[in-house]
Amino acid sequence: MPGHISDEMRALAIVGVCIVFGVLTLIAIVVALFKRLDDRWQAHEAALAGQLTSRTQNIDDTTLLLITAAAATVVGGRFRVRRIHRLLPMRTKRTPWSSQGRLILQGSHSISRKRGSR
Repeated sequence: MPGHISDEMRALAIVGVCIVFGVLTLIAIVVALFKRLDDRWQAHEAALAGQLTSRTQNIDDTTLLLITAAAATVVGGRFRVRRIHRLLPMRTKRTPWSSQGRLILQGSHSISRKRGSR
């Protein structure tokens, strides 16, 4: 009979449907896990951003203005100073070794000047 479905074909169809739904369920679980991880990551970043904006300014406006002007003179353009932090605490004694290392590090950064704008 051409319209008759055998028991083997029926079992194969049931197994196929179960595999398809099983894989779709697994994909849904993985997507939900990634969404949960992403939500946690975004909440963590929002908390860090809130902490950063709640910090008080511990440098006076004149010093900030002078540092910005000096940087603008060296770079030769407009820019925004986002962060200034002290490399060493004020009470830390500077040694010749640390001063030399810092001098080499800062000297390795070459800043090209814009040509023709004098």
